[in-house]
Amino acid sequence: MNSKRHSRIKTERGFDRLVNFSDAVVAIAATLLVLPIVDVASGVTQGHVDKTIQEIVPAVLIFIPSFLIITRFWYSHHRFFEGIRSYNGRLVWYNLLWLLGIVIMPFPTQLVAKASSSDTLAVTVYLSVMLWIAFCQLLMSIELRVSPELIVPGESSDWSLVTSITLCAVVVFALIVGQFWADGGLYALFLLFLVRPISAPFVKRLSRAREAS
Repeated sequence: MNSKRHSRIKTERGFDRLVNFSDAVVAIAATLLVLPIVDVASGVTQGHVDKTIQEIVPAVLIFIPSFLIITRFWYSHHRFFEGIRSYNGRLVWYNLLWLLGIVIMPFPTQLVAKASSSDTLAVTVYLSVMLWIAFCQLLMSIELRVSPELIVPGESSDWSLVTSITLCAVVVFALIVGQFWADGGLYALFLLFLVRPISAPFVKRLSRAREAS
């Protein structure tokens, strides 16, 4: 009786609200990244445009990668939800924890923008938030592995799991590099845009192993 009631509340409308809420939070967080730049520009006075531009440049240089990285995480999140048809309580909580990392991102972004290029602490905080996001995505992927009834028929959790592990590995690598070379840790994040080609051979191997068994 309780299990039937539990399954009834997992409606398509509820699933859509979960996805739409996640998309809205990501959009707001991405927008907040640019506000410090707008604040600086709004204070420009006549004859001091050059100084304002010099002040804005560091913020712009960290804003653009941060925006691209947030959208990269969103794209992985989007592909994840494209492959599932329902949700459970654990998936909701993992998703909320993922969103927590996303909404925090404007803070470490501004921290890195204001810090010196050799400030490893600022970079560590920045990369730690990204690791949190990647880890939460990994938890969601593991949940699909243990709850295959959530997956769209014909789909597999292989891509989600392997890409999530790769995302975590890339951010851990960047975090390690950042302890010795702050800027290098930030440059290493661009490997996030190679996650799919890096993951492809492992996904194929995993699929072949499952078919063989």
